[in-house]
Amino acid sequence: MARALLAVLLCSTVALGCGRSSDGRGKADLDSTGVDECDSALAAMAACAGKLPAEARGSHEAALRIARDVLEARAEADDEALEGEAKAEARAALKAACRQMSDAAADRAACSL
Repeated sequence: MARALLAVLLCSTVALGCGRSSDGRGKADLDSTGVDECDSALAAMAACAGKLPAEARGSHEAALRIARDVLEARAEADDEALEGEAKAEARAALKAACRQMSDAAADRAACSL
């Protein structure tokens, strides 16, 4: 349940960011989350930002930075708190959530222009 909530939270954060105005900044600078699937999802969403209207880019990029921070924090918390199979299951769930985010980003109209 918590993993599903994480996926919904992250997708909502990015979706909300797409509807707000921009401050004119360039592409979001995103560090690694420590999870390749999450980094790929964020990169796909960052690439989508270039296809958005200028007034929506800044908030989209801000939402990406928030999503990156949440994903990194989740991965670090799982690594610190869990061991063995529980840790592997948590990482697999996080990877699945990130793949789902990547698929959702690809389905957005702005990304397919």
